[in-house]
Amino acid sequence: MSDISPTSPRGAWNTAIYARLSRDRRGLSENVSIQVHECRDYADENAWPVVGVFPDNDISASKYSKKPRQHYDLLLSAIRQGQVNIILITEMPRLYRRLEELLELIKLAETTKLQRIQTTDGISYNLDSAEGIHAAINAVNNAMLEAARLSKRIKRKQKARAIEGKFHGGGRPFGYEPGGLVIRESEARVVRECARRFVAGESIGDITRDLNKRAVLTATGKQWRIENLQRTIMKKRYIGVREYEGQEYPAEWPAILTRELWDRMEAQRLSKEWRWPKAQTGVRKYLLTGFIYCGRCGSRMYSGGRGPECGRPSQRRYRCRPHDNYGNASGCNKTFRIAEPVELLVTQAVWHVFDDPKVAVFLSPKVDEDKVRHLVQEFERRKGKLDQLVTDYATDVLSRDQFIQAKGIAEASVQEAREALSHYQSETSLAHLPAAQTIRDAWETSGLEWRRNILRLVVDRVIVHPGQPGTQHWHGYRFDPEKIEIKWKF
Repeated sequence: MSDISPTSPRGAWNTAIYARLSRDRRGLSENVSIQVHECRDYADENAWPVVGVFPDNDISASKYSKKPRQHYDLLLSAIRQGQVNIILITEMPRLYRRLEELLELIKLAETTKLQRIQTTDGISYNLDSAEGIHAAINAVNNAMLEAARLSKRIKRKQKARAIEGKFHGGGRPFGYEPGGLVIRESEARVVRECARRFVAGESIGDITRDLNKRAVLTATGKQWRIENLQRTIMKKRYIGVREYEGQEYPAEWPAILTRELWDRMEAQRLSKEWRWPKAQTGVRKYLLTGFIYCGRCGSRMYSGGRGPECGRPSQRRYRCRPHDNYGNASGCNKTFRIAEPVELLVTQAVWHVFDDPKVAVFLSPKVDEDKVRHLVQEFERRKGKLDQLVTDYATDVLSRDQFIQAKGIAEASVQEAREALSHYQSETSLAHLPAAQTIRDAWETSGLEWRRNILRLVVDRVIVHPGQPGTQHWHGYRFDPEKIEIKWKF
């Protein structure tokens, strides 16, 4: 951390030491300590009192860095307070690689006691003379040029490694041993399981909660997060592909998933993006949302729980609401049903339907891998055209009116492709049943989204007819099953 000393005697060259290291993954700060020690020795040789030491560790000074340089900001604050005459560094790139920051310091020197930047190899940049300012600007320009050259060399090396299919480095990938080349089978089984469950229609949220419940941890030993799990299982490294700047190269490590399974995952992801916009959050709790209708007025019934009142427990319910989400008149507000018995009745009815082998076979089509790949590629092609329109508008290839017209057509085309993916994924939900499992078995172990996908195959709507449900008892509920009508799709 920075260390500010008391004000030195009048006339002394109050010196602030600044040191910086771009990357220190080990956290030892050895290079920064060496810089500070070298600067202190130089200040002692010249009898300059050091009024502050400002070390920024593991922070870049390039234009690509987004980390704030906290101690550099403290240095500027000390300069504004009139505490600093000299900034002492080992070399100019430690202080600046961006010209705009140097220009800010030059302007600051006009109104403060700051007079120059000094390096430990004897180069002095006097900020109160045109020659000194010119030399400082040249030094920063040279640092920027060297940084750009270094960046190009690194990118060339990274691309060469990618073409060879080499591991890019970093932390241990989930499913592989350290080094990323050998499969860790215990984790690979989890990757395959998650992939199969996802293409079967389970939501990433349901899968994430199940993994955490089973204490299946990430490669770093932490619990899974929803966005982390989806990002992980959708990586192309699991199909033996090394990616670099949008290009794919055969990887040197073995694959965990097949390309066909990954394509189905991508199709499922894209179809879920259409059905579930990013603005919608939270965990779905009701099986029949979108399926259930009021038998009195014909309006859709909505899910809505009743909070605990007068000592009564909270309760999940479906209700016919008088207004929709936009405040428009909707239903009769006279039909209510407790959710659990309605959902249990519909579930048992669906099980019974699939007990008929002919129905199960009819509703369980085989996945057409070529069709899945075609749908995904068609979506990506249309989305690419939409992205290209933005570039064409930004580069004045299209006028504003042309862009607006073309954008509307392209967005409609993209949504059409998404709908095709969504429809196909719903149709093939049964094709992803685990081996040797019946619908009943899979129902108990799968998440809510998979169950709703099964309903979409056979159920058109569920109608709640008016009556006195409290006069009957069914499976422990005050509920009349005769008042529930299921409209099938066949």
